[in-house]
Amino acid sequence: MVLIDEELDNLLRQTFEQWDIAERRIKKAEQVRGNEVVTSAIFELRYAGRKIVDAQKLAMATDLANNAGAREDVRRYLADAYEDCVKAKHDAIDAMLDFVTNWFAELERTIGLKSIMGYFPNYITITAKIADIQDKITESRGDRHGSRDGIYDEIENSGYDEVLTLYDQMLHSRERIESQVKRERMLKRVLVLAAIAGPVVGLLGILVTIVIAASS
Repeated sequence: MVLIDEELDNLLRQTFEQWDIAERRIKKAEQVRGNEVVTSAIFELRYAGRKIVDAQKLAMATDLANNAGAREDVRRYLADAYEDCVKAKHDAIDAMLDFVTNWFAELERTIGLKSIMGYFPNYITITAKIADIQDKITESRGDRHGSRDGIYDEIENSGYDEVLTLYDQMLHSRERIESQVKRERMLKRVLVLAAIAGPVVGLLGILVTIVIAASS
């Protein structure tokens, strides 16, 4: 069924496809962030929705076949809506990566890289992958629809789930790991104190023996 004309209908269909992808990525990002809303991505979809409505209203009120100016306005509305959906897709993955990167960094400060590596040997590999992804995104910032969109698609298809799997494992085991690390650190301090105290106690024993011998 043709809603506007074949070319504009195709553009509208492509915009809907981008919208669906953006919604999927936003949902996943919000799950990672503890259901915190990805505001920037939501706003982009809101802008896209407004432009789709404007396009439909104009198309319904105008004979586009005989009004080239109005048809171009409809095309521009839909093209802008498409771009807004692409921005929303990117913002959702940016939000997830930023959140996970900051969470990893905070955990490193809390228990230390060595402890993390003891429990999660692939941690360095995953964080290196995140750094590589972020470098590629930075390099492609000037191109929303070409290489940049391809990079984000690649993230979702190959890098996204691996990062989220590690994050999920670390999130659900964090309390136990932190408790274990605290016990290990406490034991280490006790052993250090014992190592220091042993010679001191021995020296005091010698001094006491000398004093007793001298006074007798």
